[in-house]
Amino acid sequence: MKKHTRSIALVTGLTLAACGGGGSDQDQVADMLIEAADDAGASPDSDCIRDLAQDISDDDAEAMADAGLQGDPEISDAAGEILAEMLLC
Repeated sequence: MKKHTRSIALVTGLTLAACGGGGSDQDQVADMLIEAADDAGASPDSDCIRDLAQDISDDDAEAMADAGLQGDPEISDAAGEILAEMLLC
């Protein structure tokens, strides 16, 4: 029974991570951008946004996630370039 329960927990965790529910800062940044685009009536390519978000460093993604959409985080030039690409998705 314990083995079965652990298997279910592992599959559930992997499914959540694959769906962007894993909770990484990169996932949170992608979720924020996708939600903002949806709210604005755009049709964003969520796969494109999620793929690019994974290229953001952990420090930059944490700063962006903590600041939210209304914030103005200090991020690297590289993260700024990735963010600009994400907005084109």
